[in-house]
Order: sequence, then C-alpha cells, then structure tokens
Amino acid sequence: MITGIIDKIKGWWHKMFDYNKIVSDFGLDMQTSKNILDAIQEWNKIYNKCEPWLDENTKSLHVARTMCEKVAKAVTVEYKSTCSEPYIDNIYQKLLKKKRKYTESMLGKSLIFFRPYFDGKNIKVNVIQADKFIPVSFDDDDNLIGYILIDQITKGQEVYTRLEYNELKGTTLIIKNICYEGRLDGVVLSKKIPLENVPKWKDIKEEQGIEGVDRILGGFATMPTTNDLDNSSPIGQPIYHNAIGILKEIDIQYSRILHEYEGTELAVDIDESILPRDSKGKIKLPKGKERYFRKWNLDETKVKSLDIFSPEIRDNPLFNGLNEYLIQAENACHLSHGTLAKPEAIEKTATEMKQSKQDYYVTVSDIQAVLQNAFDDLIYGIYVLCRLYGIPVKTDYIVEYDWDDSILVDKDSSRNQALVERNADITSDVQYIMETRNMKEKDAIEFVKKQVEYRKITQEKEDNPPEAE
Repeated sequence: MITGIIDKIKGWWHKMFDYNKIVSDFGLDMQTSKNILDAIQEWNKIYNKCEPWLDENTKSLHVARTMCEKVAKAVTVEYKSTCSEPYIDNIYQKLLKKKRKYTESMLGKSLIFFRPYFDGKNIKVNVIQADKFIPVSFDDDDNLIGYILIDQITKGQEVYTRLEYNELKGTTLIIKNICYEGRLDGVVLSKKIPLENVPKWKDIKEEQGIEGVDRILGGFATMPTTNDLDNSSPIGQPIYHNAIGILKEIDIQYSRILHEYEGTELAVDIDESILPRDSKGKIKLPKGKERYFRKWNLDETKVKSLDIFSPEIRDNPLFNGLNEYLIQAENACHLSHGTLAKPEAIEKTATEMKQSKQDYYVTVSDIQAVLQNAFDDLIYGIYVLCRLYGIPVKTDYIVEYDWDDSILVDKDSSRNQALVERNADITSDVQYIMETRNMKEKDAIEFVKKQVEYRKITQEKEDNPPEAE
C-alpha cells in the first residue's frame, strides 16, 4: 500500500532535491535510502490532510491527523521537566510550551529535530520538521551523527537553497554549507553559488568545526518503530503507518455515509403546471424551500401529480461499519479502545480493555523515552553553544523529568487509595501530599508545615474569640 502511494510523488521530490547530486556535492556515505526520503514526503502530505486516495467522490475524516493529536495529548499532558541551570532552563521552558505541537508533528511525520543556534546575542532553538531534514548517518547505537538541514528562499519562480551538513567525527563537529540557485518550475538545485550572493546567508561560513563535543548539537527524535521500508534504518514510521490501508477504507466508508445522506434528502416531485407563477410567468417556490422541489414537465396524457420523496436512511449499518474500521485502526496502531471508535460500540471484556490500555501505555512510554533523549541532547547542545560564545552557565547542571502514568492509572482510585492509607497511618501527611498533588518531597514538606501553622492560627481564634463590646 505505502509503496504505491510513494510512487505518486517521487517525480516531484526528485525534481525538488536531486538525491545523487546532494550525495556527490557533499561527498557523503548516505545511510538513509531514497525510499525513506520519499516516504517522509508522503507522510508529510497525509499528516497535512492531503491523503493521496482522495478525489471528488472520496472525502476524508483525516483520521491520521486526529490520531496524532490524541496520542500527542496522552504523551505530553502531565509532562514536567526542569534544568538546574537558569539560563538554559529559560530556553528549555520556552520550547516546552509547544511540546504537544512538536510531538504531534513527530508522530505524523516520523521524526523531528531540535536545533540550538546563536543569533548574535542569545541561544535560541529552531525546530526542524521531517520534510526539511535529511538524516545521513548513524553510529552503531543508532545515534544520529550526520544530517543535512534544508533552508530555502523563494522570489517568484526563483529559489535559493542552502544545504547545511553536520557530521560528528570523533570529538569534532564538522559543519559544511552549500548554496544553490534554481527555479521552482525547473531544476531547484541548478547551480552552486557563493553564500555571500544571498544577503541572508552572507555571514555563514562554508565550513567550520566545533571541537570537544561528544555528540551532535541538537535533539533528534524519531518514532520507536521498525521501518518496513528498510529494517536496518533507525528512522521510525508515523504512528498511523500500520493502518494506512485501513485509513483509506475509513474514508471510503465515510464517503458512503455522505452519499447516503445526500441520496435520501427530502424532495418533492411536482409537475410544473401545478406551481404558481408570478406576473412574468416565472415559477414561484416557497421561500427558503427551493432546494426541496424537483420540477417535472409531464406529458398532457399523464396525471398532474405531486409526490413526496422521503426514503428511509440506512445510516446505522454504515456507521457500524465505519466504527469497525476505526477499531481495526486502533488495534493496528496499538491505541487504547475508544481512542478513535465509539467506546459504547466496542464489545470487549474487562480483561481485553485492560490489555488494550496497557498496550497503549507501552506505546506512549516508548514515545516519551525518545523525546526525553532528544531533550537531553538539546540541553547539551545549548550548553556547548553557551560555552562557545561566552555566555556564563554552570557546568554541573541537572535535568529532571516527570512523565505521568495517568493512561494506566485511574487517578480517582489512586487518590482514594492514598487517603485510605493515610487515615490508617500507613503513610505520612507528606507522602499523601506527594502522591495526590504530584509534589516533590521538599515542596510537600513545606506545604504540610504551612497547613499545620494555619490550623494553629485557626484553633487559637476559636479558643479565644473576641470579647463582645
């Protein structure tokens, strides 16, 4: 299924970016195949609601996008993280404000890259989407050690492209830049030109190195799934990939439902001679009801008639079929039952529902793990650039992560259990506050102390009420 879809856009992608030319100009040993780069472009189209199977007869529910949105919420809803270095943490927290948006993009396009850079005054973070990023090489532990960033400027049909290649060699990060001019209606990478020919890039060096690093500068995250286009590739596939064939069937079924509603719309078949006319002889129809009337000019020998067309809608079987497809998509993508389908229509035992929730928990946990690694690498990259450009930061920073397990744990039941244990003196007030308010031990201790002080003040007021005048 996916191979057939990819073939439809190969011409466009190869016209935009000549794979062999890029490999040759940079002298690369490319580990990422053309098939995977083609697939990334197709996944980008599906994520952006341009499914390749849509036509004038097939409309879409855009379930792939919905799936990404729902899973991104589950992954990030309770996520909290801090860095003990204030300057770095300030940059980090700005990124985390959009963590759900970036997670959704990774789920839909297979990968994302968080790239720190120096803007002349401060360190900032540029978030690179999959369709503007080319993974080149990985080490034996599947860590990214070489990649190309794509930056473009268009002026009408003229296009200027800057490709930036980053490669880790030992403890040195090598950065190379190549600039091209071309045309959108022709060859995009037509001719190499100096960087200074483009004002925006005139201060960028063609080649430079950063020494004393142990990884690339930035956080790379890709879906934790096996790539069936290339089993050896560390690049994963979108959350919806296993269900692409089912997603097409979902849209076909949804289109059947729309056709059923359209085909069973109320209509009035009426002979034109029965209808009143205005002073100019034009047929008059009830205002606002024109769409219901289907006019006929019957033969004089036939009886002039009026007939109401109102057939019974067969929507229940169609909706049941749609819901079954949605359930199949949930199973294929390891989502919890009810994530896409109507929960009340799912006939599962309690054991099956629990297993489904646990399966979803594993899916979410795996995604959280790759994001945490990417954030770790991003913070390291910010730290290196701070040292490189003379921005004072502490060397012994600590990063704390807190991922919630609310997908698997019923919070109300958890709180009730914590209360039972506290009332039975199994746990302390501090432990109870930590479990029910998601506080760290230090904050919980301070909270309990304040509550004790407040109770003392309240008790003193009750024991010594003000005297009546």
